[in-house]
Amino acid sequence: MVDRLTSAQRLGGIFALWSAAIGTFLGAGCGVQGHPQPLPFVPGSGGAVAFGSGGQSQVITGSGGQSAGTGGQSSGTGGQTQAGSGGVTLGGTGGRSAGTGGQPAGSGGSSSGSGGNTVVSGAGIMINGTFVPKEKAIVFIHFGHSNMRGLAMNPASEHSYFYDTQPGLWSYQGGTTFVLAKEPTAPEGNIMAAGPGTALLKTAAAAASSSGGYQFISIGKGVSSDTTADYQKTIGGAPGANYDSFITKKAMMLKGKVTFGAVFIMLGITERHLPTAQQSGYPMRVQQIVSDIRADLGEPNLPILYCDYEQNALGPLAPNGSVGLVIMPMTRTLPGLIKYLKLVPTDMIPRADYEDDHHFNMTGHEIWATQAIGIMTSTTDVDHPNGWFPWK
Repeated sequence: MVDRLTSAQRLGGIFALWSAAIGTFLGAGCGVQGHPQPLPFVPGSGGAVAFGSGGQSQVITGSGGQSAGTGGQSSGTGGQTQAGSGGVTLGGTGGRSAGTGGQPAGSGGSSSGSGGNTVVSGAGIMINGTFVPKEKAIVFIHFGHSNMRGLAMNPASEHSYFYDTQPGLWSYQGGTTFVLAKEPTAPEGNIMAAGPGTALLKTAAAAASSSGGYQFISIGKGVSSDTTADYQKTIGGAPGANYDSFITKKAMMLKGKVTFGAVFIMLGITERHLPTAQQSGYPMRVQQIVSDIRADLGEPNLPILYCDYEQNALGPLAPNGSVGLVIMPMTRTLPGLIKYLKLVPTDMIPRADYEDDHHFNMTGHEIWATQAIGIMTSTTDVDHPNGWFPWK
C-alpha cells in the first residue's frame, strides 16, 4: 500500500506538473486552442502553490502563506434571519460591498474578497445544526456523462482520498439534508465507483484559506451515455428530468443562502449517441444549458469549467478517430461561444484500466480536479476582480 500524501504534498506534485503545461493551454485564447504535452503523475514534496494571472506557478515554502488584501468594508440590507420548519435558515437578500477587496453580494451572488474583509449579508444555511453564512458556504455544481458519474475503482492507493470524508466538505441531497461528501457524489443507481466530485471539494479546500472557515458543497449529477440533449431545461415542451433533478430541486433551493462557486461539466464525447443530424447542435445546446443555469441561479457571470475532449481516448473515440474528428473541434469552440467558460485539459489523464477506451481512473479524476481548481485560482477578469477562486 502506498502511503497517503498530505494535501500540500498532493497539490504540490500535481500543480507542479500541471502549471508547466497549462500556460500553453490557457494562453492560446478562444476557439481552437493549444494543448500541453502529457506529463507523468509524480507526487510532489509539499509546499504551497501560488498562481499568477497567466497561469504560471511558483512553489512557496515556509510556515506562513498568509495573504493580505486591501479589503473593503460592507453594508447590507440583510441580517434578519428566519428559520423555517425544515431547519434551513434564510437571512437577508445580501448587501453591497465597498472598496476593492470584495464583490457585490446580491440574492445569489458571490461576496468574498481576495484578501480583505468578507461581506456579511446575514443570509446563510443550517448544515447539520450549524449556521453557515452564505459567504462561507461555497457550492460547486458538477454534471455530465459517465465520466462525471464515475467509473474509477483504481489505483487502490487512492481509495481513502475518494471514500474518506473530511470535515467541512458536503454533498447536498435536497431539502435540508447535507451529508459529508465521498464518492459517488454524482450517483447513478447503485454504482459506487468514483468520479471527480470529492476531488473537486478536497482540492478546493486545500487551496482555500485555512482560517476562512469555508464549507464546500457538492451538487452532482451523472448519467451514463447522456448527451447535451438530455441536460436541457425543457425537452419536448416538458421539464427536462436531469435539469430538474439537480438545478430545480437542489441548486435553486439554496439560492440566496449560499455562494455558487462554479459549474463543472463533462459532456461532448457522448454526442455520438445522437442522430448525426443533431450532433452539429452540440455547442448551441451547451450554450443554452449554461444560460438557463445562470439565469435560474441569478448568476450571470458564474464560472464554467468544461472538460476538454478526452485526449487519451482510443479507437473511434480517439481525437483522430471518427468521433473525435467531429466532436473535438466543436468542443474547442465553446470558450469563444460562452462567456467565462474555460476548458480543462485532459492530456495527462490516465484511463480507468487498460481495457477502457476513455473513462478516467482515480488518479485521473484527481488530476482533472486539480487542473480545474488551478484554472480558477489563476483567472481574474473584469467581472471577477478577486478571481474565480476568491477564497484562497
